[in-house]
Amino acid sequence: MVRALLAVLGLTLTACTATAVSHPQPDPEPDRVVAPALAGPSVDYYKKWANGPNPTGDPSVFPVNVWMQDPSGVENGEKLGRAYPKIGVDFGIGLWEDQWWYLRQEGLYETDWRVYADGTRVDTVLADTAHARNYVGYLIADEPDMNKVYGDVFNPDMQPSAILKASDAVRAKDPSRPTYLNFSPWMGTPTGEIGYGYIEESYEKDMRKYCSAADIASADYYAWTHPDRGDTVGAYSYGQVIDTMRKWCGPDKPLYGFVETGHPHTHGEIINADQLESAVWNTILHGATGINYFAHSFYTEGKGEYSSVLTRPEIMARVTAVNARLKSLARVLNAPNQPGAPAVSDNGIPVSVLHKEIGGDRWVLAQTDGTKQDPRSRAAKVTLSVPVESGTATVVDENRTVPIVDGKIVDDFGPYQVHVYRF
Repeated sequence: MVRALLAVLGLTLTACTATAVSHPQPDPEPDRVVAPALAGPSVDYYKKWANGPNPTGDPSVFPVNVWMQDPSGVENGEKLGRAYPKIGVDFGIGLWEDQWWYLRQEGLYETDWRVYADGTRVDTVLADTAHARNYVGYLIADEPDMNKVYGDVFNPDMQPSAILKASDAVRAKDPSRPTYLNFSPWMGTPTGEIGYGYIEESYEKDMRKYCSAADIASADYYAWTHPDRGDTVGAYSYGQVIDTMRKWCGPDKPLYGFVETGHPHTHGEIINADQLESAVWNTILHGATGINYFAHSFYTEGKGEYSSVLTRPEIMARVTAVNARLKSLARVLNAPNQPGAPAVSDNGIPVSVLHKEIGGDRWVLAQTDGTKQDPRSRAAKVTLSVPVESGTATVVDENRTVPIVDGKIVDDFGPYQVHVYRF
């Protein structure tokens, strides 16, 4: 597999793809849908970082990121550092650590985009006070849980204790910006323990120590496009990553959904717009507090592209629309999770639900989900129990209303369809 190189903490690491050399991928389990933790992460969490992505804890900010882009690169006649904000992508994760880094830095400054810099660049960031706003955090490592064993090579600097030590050193040097780590399916899937090698303490303790090194975390698992997933391909796996990560990272840490925009494996499928939207929302319905797009594509003939979100018109249009909707709902998504809105379908397909309350209004977000038996979900009639006996709910962005009768909303859903109710 073609892999783009990323120098992290002075080491050569592979950029985010979901396949490790000589290791089978862990297989997602058909776990039942898990409700996001109450009350969930708060935007106040970000206030501790004066130069972070949301230093005031503004609830109208919902962070949208893209993995490892070159702000000075050009697509559709425009530099990426200008193109991404226009489609609602606020931040880049990483800046390609190689001999051309200084050109990317120039592009960053010219376009005034904002990124998480490599963890080795702390001194550079601190010295450049004129461009402090362009650096919102530090990428400590990519997939250390997988890259600690690459083929037959063991990398001790990727062990949990080493990653935590490196992250703490960055935190000590610059406490004004958060640390970011992205993990692999070894941490992000329910059966990730299979194939995880060179355990330092125990699998569970290793995962928790890894996540303690991250102020913000994610894990990549490209379920819609994976070449070996068969009937487990589906959006439900993206939410399952968030559920699994929450076990290791606790209830309060921001976890970002990780969704591909192209062809992230040399084999397998290329994601389409509907699949992308279903995956983004599945992470949200399972408690993701931000989104990170993976725009790199790899092909068997050795070719690759790294900005597929901008080079595929149907994907760019859908990402723009999805990002706009996420941002329009930011105050809702950032509000504490509330109990009291269970849902059932008429055919047994699971339904994921978020229940929020803002200024006296209640909001319920629901999505028909999937399982290993129904990885592509199914259409269903869904009954939502809500803490209001009667009334009318507005179905946001759909130009319609539904009645609330005997404390219930009944509505039709397509596979992986999302409805947002306000009442």
